[in-house]
Amino acid sequence: MKNRIVQLLTVFAIVLFILILVNKSIISLNTLVGILWPITLIGISFVIFIENRSPQSTLAWFLVLALLPAIGVLFYLLFGRSRWRRKKHLHRAEEQRKLFREILTDKRFDLTSPLPSSLSERSTYLKEVIQKFGGGPVANETATTLLTNGEETFTEIIQAIESAQHHIHIQYYIYRSDEIGTKIREALIKKAQSGVIVRFLYDGLGSNSLRNRFLQPMRDAGIEVIEFDPILSQWLLETVNYRNHRKIVIVDGTIGFTGGLNVGDEYLGRSKKFPIWRDSHLKIEGKALYKLQAIFLEDWLYASSGLNNYSWDSFINRDYFPERGIHQAEGAVQIVASGPSSDDISIRNALLAIMGSAKKSIWIATPYFIPDQETLTLLRLSATAGIDVRILYPGKSDSVISDQASQSYFTPLLKAGASIYHYKDGFMHAKIVLVDDEIATIGTANMDIRSFELNYELISVLYESKTVLDIKRDFEQDFKESMEIRWNSFQKRSIRKRILESLMRLISPLL
Repeated sequence: MKNRIVQLLTVFAIVLFILILVNKSIISLNTLVGILWPITLIGISFVIFIENRSPQSTLAWFLVLALLPAIGVLFYLLFGRSRWRRKKHLHRAEEQRKLFREILTDKRFDLTSPLPSSLSERSTYLKEVIQKFGGGPVANETATTLLTNGEETFTEIIQAIESAQHHIHIQYYIYRSDEIGTKIREALIKKAQSGVIVRFLYDGLGSNSLRNRFLQPMRDAGIEVIEFDPILSQWLLETVNYRNHRKIVIVDGTIGFTGGLNVGDEYLGRSKKFPIWRDSHLKIEGKALYKLQAIFLEDWLYASSGLNNYSWDSFINRDYFPERGIHQAEGAVQIVASGPSSDDISIRNALLAIMGSAKKSIWIATPYFIPDQETLTLLRLSATAGIDVRILYPGKSDSVISDQASQSYFTPLLKAGASIYHYKDGFMHAKIVLVDDEIATIGTANMDIRSFELNYELISVLYESKTVLDIKRDFEQDFKESMEIRWNSFQKRSIRKRILESLMRLISPLL
């Protein structure tokens, strides 16, 4: 708070000084703007240039700054500030994070028990490759359950919360103070009042509609409530990039949930705009929860300026990492997390490895399809080679810009022989990849540049479990309820629409 006051006073003093200069006619306002504006544009352009962003991103920024300089500067303040700032922001805790990861790989929390002998040679190879790409260890003795749509997902989550004995960890990008949000809040309050430790983490942008009148009853009940990177901070306005897009619920370290659903009535189809909301979530029990718990705790300790309030050692015990495996579980699970502080694009690389191993089919469900060049090329070449590439996409999007940008990528895929389906009955929000009916991923990451590079995300890779077949079943049902886009009809769209798609694609690296 002290730093924020000092910075506000500094800004006020600078503005006051400029006004005094203008008032005394020492320098006119127009002259001042004429001096500062070119310097600002040149400065931003130089920073973008030396950051060695992708060529597409660099070109997009230069064009916006040249053609629409005022909008370009505003966009840069909101979207463009590089990950240098994030890495510097996280540096103070890097040594502690390293120590935490080392402790989690200690023999007390060993995940290296033999994998099922039934796993194919490809699955065994992929799990090693993905771990080298930054993925977590592969866990056997892990049971997973596919949860389809909001009713099934929230019912399971509330039941798990009501069963809690020691702790509940809950983290969401979007958490609304509506009917379902209130229902879950009341369940959390009840458990906190009974002595269960409850930690509630929400993103400062995605959940910026949450007000103190909704959060205070939680605090009064003893729930620890933390906001991940508030938009308004000691720096006045935070970048809207680098958001925490993860969705995690962990109960007693034995039951966990992650996937596509945030918390809000729209996820139950109660929105006028989207009366049908198609989504998928995953329930996890067993050893894979070690990694999910570690991801939550890293986010929690960062967001709470962790080390001032908590001892890292206080979490390294069997209360948070119980020794419990589901011995009869089939297959294996590998959780992959990435974010702007990661050394590489772990989730994108893992998806490339999985899709690149396809022999028969690649099925993708995503609400936003703005792939980088590597992903687009892989999908196009796979379709050309005769692999069954299908993309399940919303019939009605919640973002006009993203929707038009996404459709600009359809042409090369359709020409290569890929199939694209519009989900007719509502909004398709699931984030799933299925390869050869054997390996699947489900998580929080969309098939777009923002999820790959700018947000904190996670996916669960499922190797040859029965949940993979459940995912295939849902895909087949969704295809029946969708309309396939035919190349002959798609190429007949108007020139105006093609131009709009191209413009949105041009600025898509900024989205």
